[in-house]
Amino acid sequence: MSSIKQVQDLEKQLSMAKQQINQLRSMMQDGGTSDQGIGTANVPQLRLPERGPKLRREPPPVINGFDDVRKNIRNYSKGIFKPPPPYRTTGPQPLITQSNLPLPPKHVADRLLGHYHSWMHASAPLLHFPTFMQDYEDVYHAGTFAQCPGIWVALFHAVLACGTLMEPQPDKTVAETDGARYIETCLMSINTWSDDLTLDRVRVALLLSVFFIEVNMQSPAWIWLGAAARISQDIGLHTDSGAYSPMETEMRRRVWWCVYNWDRLLALETGRPLLIDDDDCEVNEPVPVDDDCIRPNGITMPPPGSVVPNAMIAVIPVQRTTFQLKKSLKSQTIAPSTLGTYDEHFKTIMASWPDPYPIHSQAPLDPRLLIPACSLQSQRFFLYRHNLSSTCRMHDRKDALERCVSVARDTAHYVQRTLQHPSGSPTQGYMSPAHMSQWASRIRSTTPSFFCTHLWRCQLVCSLMGDFASALTLVHVSTAIGDMRRINVSCGRFLAFFLDKLIARLRAGATQQSLETDEEMLAYASADMQGCIDEAWAWAGSETSVSTFPEHAAVNGQPTAKKIHDHEQLSANTLTHHEAQAWGGWEQIHRTLTHLLHEQQHGRPSSQPQPQQQQPPPPQHYQQHYAQSSQPPQGPDFRPHSQPPPPHLPNSQYSSPAPSSRGYAPQPPTSANGSNSGAPASSRISIKDIM
Repeated sequence: MSSIKQVQDLEKQLSMAKQQINQLRSMMQDGGTSDQGIGTANVPQLRLPERGPKLRREPPPVINGFDDVRKNIRNYSKGIFKPPPPYRTTGPQPLITQSNLPLPPKHVADRLLGHYHSWMHASAPLLHFPTFMQDYEDVYHAGTFAQCPGIWVALFHAVLACGTLMEPQPDKTVAETDGARYIETCLMSINTWSDDLTLDRVRVALLLSVFFIEVNMQSPAWIWLGAAARISQDIGLHTDSGAYSPMETEMRRRVWWCVYNWDRLLALETGRPLLIDDDDCEVNEPVPVDDDCIRPNGITMPPPGSVVPNAMIAVIPVQRTTFQLKKSLKSQTIAPSTLGTYDEHFKTIMASWPDPYPIHSQAPLDPRLLIPACSLQSQRFFLYRHNLSSTCRMHDRKDALERCVSVARDTAHYVQRTLQHPSGSPTQGYMSPAHMSQWASRIRSTTPSFFCTHLWRCQLVCSLMGDFASALTLVHVSTAIGDMRRINVSCGRFLAFFLDKLIARLRAGATQQSLETDEEMLAYASADMQGCIDEAWAWAGSETSVSTFPEHAAVNGQPTAKKIHDHEQLSANTLTHHEAQAWGGWEQIHRTLTHLLHEQQHGRPSSQPQPQQQQPPPPQHYQQHYAQSSQPPQGPDFRPHSQPPPPHLPNSQYSSPAPSSRGYAPQPPTSANGSNSGAPASSRISIKDIM
């Protein structure tokens, strides 16, 4: 029996060898290079997107006298097929005739709409806000939802639900309950039996997806994103064909690109497949103007120099690379030549960005623009970390670590720019507690969940590679976010565990070289790669499943017979109250990294001193001022936020940035000798001292 098994194994190995030989022969015939290796032989040729509109087919010629033909087709096709989206006749939307649904208090709705506009609308302009606000005021003037389209009522409550995610000083339980209540009302207001879908249907589905992601529920977020993408394609948002008004054309484009960007983002963040094929996308990019410039009769361009930086300008060209990037991630190892091609493409994107987005910009960065500015860094990180896998050769894995650290340093550079006071002068509040509390308030109220995980990935690789200065800069953002994002708490708990493991290694005499080849530490530093079915390697040899919760689940460690439902639903991925509290908090991580940095700088003599990155004050110094500086607005303020003028930067290592060998910003030194080596093996590093 064993001999038969051996023969079968040999036949399988022979078949694989023949396949690899054929692939290599095909590569040589096609002009392939030898640096791609066997693991990348089946990678398709890179097809990175080009800026500008796609070439489209010529429209069919107009046939005169075809009005009756069109009328007959429209009449006799009923029950068989619909005309194309631009030519459909949409029936009246169902109205709420007798509404017992109470209006939320006006001051509450004003506040939540203000939060939504300052956060969500700035990066994803789904709504034409002047029109939406006019409808909103009309409803409150009438004092009832009666005679409102049901889908508008659903949209209104979805907007309020997303607004609850941005409360500056949330009572976590109350905030979640309010958000869940608005979501329930939204869902009840959707007519699932309607076959006439509209733009508002797309908006509702996308906002539901965003809400579920922000409360750390990936599966329903994925389902509602699928609904948003399918509805978009059903009503023809994926193509610019059709005789729509200028205002409707622009809003259709904006909604489409919001869905497109969210599809790309979730596909990378959650390791799921893309829902939208780039070959099916034939839509021009939206015009980077404020809503007030978009009118029914056309779009008016503002005077030169008065345009507020537009987040979609930065994000769209980045997300358009995701389709090809996901293909590249299918290979076993991404070849150096492929990485180089991506790097050149990323540089062209960076060069196309207006101020203040480029990495070399001298302007301070408004914290509200940090997320779009770092969109390219997130894309680079997903590309570079692929070669961390245990299936790659060790020198490729070390190169991947270095590349990931370069992304983390570039992200820290962007964070450092958000910390600069607009005056550009240390004497006028730079790094002062008052300035830092205002900075923390803006960060806390505008940072989405996916950026929490980007920071966490960067913090892990920086810590492993001994770049504690950059890790500290990034930790300040996570500290400011605190428990506003549930996933941020989980990330902090994981990082605290990782630092405990790292300190234990250092106490045992580990060197930087040994840490870079430590399989256990690499598995931890790979972060959520271990949650992606195509990239995880730690689960090899494990059981395929584990037991689920028993019928009577334990709540916070105590068994209960209470039925768990709604937003209290337990899952294996939800922290208990004890787990969420017992890890020590982000302030403890700040103290740990500060101690590690001190040991690194003073634990051994340095041949030549290096300038150190200016660090913000410890979090507790500015959090005392936080409550006083983050009062909720009295009413919705939808004026565009002006960008501060480019200042003269304070003296720091970022005063005259120059491109680094890996990234786009200077790499902050992490030790006195300027190397990236980890802390030396020293008995001075003690968990007792740190904790």
